[in-house]
Amino acid sequence: KIARSPCQVCAADPQDPWRYCFVESSGREHLAWRAGDLATRAGAIAKVLTRETAPGASVLLVYNPGPAFLAAFMACLWCGRLATPINPPRRNRLTDRLNAVARDSEAQVALTHSELGTAIDDWCKTGDSLSALSWIATDQIPPDPALPPIIAHPEDLAFIQYTSGSTAQPKGVMVSHRNLVDDMARMAEVWRIDQNSTLVSWLPAFHDLGLIFGLLQPLFSGASCVQMAPNTFLQKPKRWLEVLTRYKGTHSAAPSFAYDLAVRRVKPEDRVDLDLSSVVMTMNAAEPINPDVMERFAATYADYGFRRDAFAPAYGLAESTLAVTANPVGQAPVLQTFCPDALGEGRAVVANGGRLIPGSGEALPDVPLAIVDPDTCKRAAPDKVGEIWVGGPTIARGYWRRPDETAETFGVAIDGEGGAYLRTGDLGIVHDGELFVTGRIKDLIIFSGTNHYPQDIERVAQNAHDALRFDNGAAFSLTENGEERVVLVQELERTRRKDDPGPIFSAISKAVWQDLSLQVSRIVLVDPGSVLRTSSGKIQRKANMTALLGGALPIIAEWHSGPAPDATPSAAEKLDDASSVHALRAYVRTWVADRLDTDPKTIDPLKGFGELGLDSIASTELAFSLGEALNRSVPETIAFDFPTINELADHLAGEKAGDRRPMASAPLPAVETTAGGGDDVEELLAAIERDAR
Repeated sequence: KIARSPCQVCAADPQDPWRYCFVESSGREHLAWRAGDLATRAGAIAKVLTRETAPGASVLLVYNPGPAFLAAFMACLWCGRLATPINPPRRNRLTDRLNAVARDSEAQVALTHSELGTAIDDWCKTGDSLSALSWIATDQIPPDPALPPIIAHPEDLAFIQYTSGSTAQPKGVMVSHRNLVDDMARMAEVWRIDQNSTLVSWLPAFHDLGLIFGLLQPLFSGASCVQMAPNTFLQKPKRWLEVLTRYKGTHSAAPSFAYDLAVRRVKPEDRVDLDLSSVVMTMNAAEPINPDVMERFAATYADYGFRRDAFAPAYGLAESTLAVTANPVGQAPVLQTFCPDALGEGRAVVANGGRLIPGSGEALPDVPLAIVDPDTCKRAAPDKVGEIWVGGPTIARGYWRRPDETAETFGVAIDGEGGAYLRTGDLGIVHDGELFVTGRIKDLIIFSGTNHYPQDIERVAQNAHDALRFDNGAAFSLTENGEERVVLVQELERTRRKDDPGPIFSAISKAVWQDLSLQVSRIVLVDPGSVLRTSSGKIQRKANMTALLGGALPIIAEWHSGPAPDATPSAAEKLDDASSVHALRAYVRTWVADRLDTDPKTIDPLKGFGELGLDSIASTELAFSLGEALNRSVPETIAFDFPTINELADHLAGEKAGDRRPMASAPLPAVETTAGGGDDVEELLAAIERDAR
């Protein structure tokens, strides 16, 4: 095992066992680097950064998936600058977050790729924070390894990791070199990652799971690394399994929905060449773990060498660098049933036939884990559900430029015991040493791997129709069949209680779909003054959820989205690039009906895709299907820009759809090779941001 910092790895001998490969969407290996290749590129970028920035300055990293990101990140470590990864917006309306991160990080320089040039010009028009940046295309920097790497102190900051979610107030987690190395050392030990390992990842590199586990962990351990773009997986889930087979991948990671796609969208006849016997560990994290999905994947791929004990459920968060608990290699995942009534009362009672909750593993070595009463800050009794508090050397330094929020979350003490813990905001219990996550204190909603803040959903919804009362709604999530469903309880204006609710439901669903790429599954319109608040006027989202489930809200009208999809789309009609609008409408209507497992006649082409029941993953699948049927590029965001069947078909047929035009999106970059050039890789950036939960 190589126990060294990432900067030292960059300067390693080119014959080092470490190898980095980037696989394009066709499955072809586009590039292979040794450590010396990475060092040459990182050193050249670092030399430019030393001229353009001061030591310790934050530097935005704005890249599509590919090796250029890795070289830029290592360049920042190389010269003592704070890499600040952020994904490029796929639509102009999503530049708010990029502006907010640029503003909060105080970055003066952004590293990027020249293929994003036109998109960057458009982004810079949306705010002063972006236009004030000095944008540097690193693929235009000639190789130059002359600059030696700095010697970093363990307590120096290594990078800033912005948590996903609200665009209004992003929080940057300050991760030190000690945090990073300690966390990776513990993961290497529990998951047996070493020079003989091969880690395969398609996770987004701008977030902690894809960055630390997917890219930096192989560097630390000397393991080989094979990377794909997120949409390479989403477009063809089999590609992930093919790469594991071809490279004899030993380690990987994905959220629960990915394992579900790998079962539903890989047909039995397409599995014959797969061999997953080399996989010793694949993490299941980043969103609530669905035990049914885990069992279906294990059963489906058992005949192809996959072992159930290769599943490694885990729990972590950016504030703890990455991992907190882990299921060790060679141990089957732990599943336990608890009495649902007792859980509702905050007690953990093991019961047959109760609520099945997957364990998230035991605490990593030297990582104290406590279950604490969030109100009294006293350690909870063994049978009580409480807030998960975490200690140890992997706890980050706090939030960038946010001392008050840092003091509230980091370095807190258990009453009567002391210590310095991180408050996670998540609820759970520890049973026989295993952590079981039961819910969240905070209102964060994790849907299809993406974090959403309820206030964002409420704001967008209330702006959608003038019959809705501002600041009088509550968005929250309900778990059904192991999946989160987004619910909105919203007050109507007193004079609008007798309005036809249909247009109101449509307006809300369409607005949330377009602005947040999110499907609302249930909308409940209630009387004015019905939404529950605290004495100080704050929305009580959990109390509103309890009142709704208990039938205590005065409901005026209620709406549910279409059925949850469980079928693989197989629209049979053929299209060509000159297809008429009628053929396109029929194709999309059939596709949606197949996806929702319903009769096409029941699909209203004037309703929004979110209102019909599609989620963000399904919308991306629709774009891929259209691209294949038409044999031309179709943006993965097209269902958000043209959110009804008719609007989408009209646009694709070249007809004017009202006054709407598609939002500009970042062009696809030319993938960098060791020679500095390269072919275009057909990849799209999935709109997935995730914390390691």
